[in-house]
Amino acid sequence: MTLARPNAMVTVDGRTLSAAEAALVRAELDLSVTGAHDAARLAVSRDSKFASAASGASVSIALGDKDDETDVFSGELTAPLAAPDGRLLEAYSSTVALSRTFKSQSYVGQSVADIVNDLAGSVSIDKVDSSIHLGVYYADNNRSVWTHLQTLADLARADLGSSASGALRFLAPGAGLSPARLRYGADLLDWSVGAAPKPEASAVAAHGAGSEAGSNKWHWPLHDPVGAGGDRTRIAGSIATRDAASAVERAAKNRAKRAAVRGTVVIAGDASIRPGDMVELVDAPGAGDLGTLHVLRVQHRFDSRNGFVTRLTVEGAGGGGGLSL
Repeated sequence: MTLARPNAMVTVDGRTLSAAEAALVRAELDLSVTGAHDAARLAVSRDSKFASAASGASVSIALGDKDDETDVFSGELTAPLAAPDGRLLEAYSSTVALSRTFKSQSYVGQSVADIVNDLAGSVSIDKVDSSIHLGVYYADNNRSVWTHLQTLADLARADLGSSASGALRFLAPGAGLSPARLRYGADLLDWSVGAAPKPEASAVAAHGAGSEAGSNKWHWPLHDPVGAGGDRTRIAGSIATRDAASAVERAAKNRAKRAAVRGTVVIAGDASIRPGDMVELVDAPGAGDLGTLHVLRVQHRFDSRNGFVTRLTVEGAGGGGGLSL
């Protein structure tokens, strides 16, 4: 049996070096589907061939066993900083360009997917999936395109992040994914996962569907538009039909179900697991039957002392697996 040797392959402005060749002290990557740009922090020694890299340089990173590395990150260098052990190179995924892009556009009777594709058309797009139709959505140029995507992801309860190539991903949680099995005694190093208080999901009503004052006063909402009996009700101005309101409400309830299980899992470094994936803990003592878990965040750390370790922030799968929005 060949002993695994963790390695990192780092490319800066087209030049690719191994961890040893780049004098890499450590690499920390923070990937998520919670609406933040994927981030990477590379600490290199002062005499590293990458020590002189400048802001705006392209950066890509692959992690894994030597000669079997998997791409995990692609973006741009935003801040080369001085550090006690050399230079610290901070980078964000290519989606960061959307935080610097501003548009003014009105959308009438279009799906969330159509709006996302149009707003984000200036960057590479991996996958966008949401069939919720909005009556109207206004994108004002006082907010960045990324902020609008965060708003739409919150409305549709979608995963918002990027692929390993830095391309945009906007998807229903766990759509079409089979869970990866994380085995005790092989993959699992540590875990703290269990039941948590389930948040309350609001009922959702369409805006302008009628009011107690008649159709001439469409902007006056009914006192109890969905018959919730006094429970919390969300009236979204962009939702104009009952079907759309029902889809948004289902997505909100599924998110609440997922949040009823949460925690963290630490595993031997695995570059194949991406935020948004599904995992299962197999034979983990004391964990019980947690079922399938939805990965919200993946944090990779590679250094000479600890090798390659991956930390997952997870929640329950709830009703989100394969959910069609």
